[in-house]
Amino acid sequence: MGKGRGLTPREIRALMVLKGIKIVDIAKEAGVTPAYVHHAINSTGRNRGYRIRPYIAEAIGKTVKEIWPDGAA
Repeated sequence: MGKGRGLTPREIRALMVLKGIKIVDIAKEAGVTPAYVHHAINSTGRNRGYRIRPYIAEAIGKTVKEIWPDGAA
């Protein structure tokens, strides 16, 4: 997995599967729709889904910086 370059959406989803986490689980925790979580995982823009990123990171046991090193927290 991405050392210094962050994680790809595929790597994020793979970690979610390994940990038994579903998009709907993160959405419920964050109080957003599953579509919003899906968008945040697949976004490549700097500020895309920044509000949901901490929830995604926590769910897969990573920091926001490990997943999106150049993006906003």
